Amino acid sequence: MIAAFERLSPVLPTHEVLDQLAARVERAYGLRKPGWWRGCSTSRVWHAAALRLWESHARRPGQIPLDAELFVASQPISVSLADPWTELAHPESARRYRSAVRRIVGQLRAELKRELRLAERSIRQGREIGAVLNRMNRRISPLGSYILARRAGRDHLANRYAAAAAAQHRSCPLYKMASLALIPAEFYPDECLAPVVEVRAPQRVVTSQFSVHGNYRECEN
Repeated sequence: MIAAFERLSPVLPTHEVLDQLAARVERAYGLRKPGWWRGCSTSRVWHAAALRLWESHARRPGQIPLDAELFVASQPISVSLADPWTELAHPESARRYRSAVRRIVGQLRAELKRELRLAERSIRQGREIGAVLNRMNRRISPLGSYILARRAGRDHLANRYAAAAAAQHRSCPLYKMASLALIPAEFYPDECLAPVVEVRAPQRVVTSQFSVHGNYRECEN
């Protein structure tokens, strides 16, 4: 079995990382099938699934995250018959996960483009960018506001939204990939940039949510 695992990827995770991923996979699977019987399975299935996840990430580390929960949510898990070897450890599970990530990134990118398109239309009509962001308070996310200000060369204004935009990233890191066509990677407000930016986050409640799919977790804005 170990030899079969090793053929999955030329870059292998440490035992500690694999154990952590396997535990997360098992926990996520249990949440989707709370009444399933574990008698037909062993810990090997969770490590096999974790290695499938690692394989997808290792091949494209900047595009495919190590997200065990999303990996499990991406699989068509049977309600009546539980078979984690087929559902999670099969090579097809990695393809389904990569497809799900690409689909979510595309949806997030469309969401951000829609926000920017509405805001930039108002700016072209002669409205000042700060007024536009205030007026669209509930129609544009903190990340959308940050990107808009950066694209306009208004760095000081962008800094006002950096902390809230970084929080939006933490709630759904796939926003980073979705933003690559909209803002230079070095300006993206993730955990690397946020600590060195002096900001005062706007005091408002963001009520919108991005629901990926009924079986997937939600990425809150």
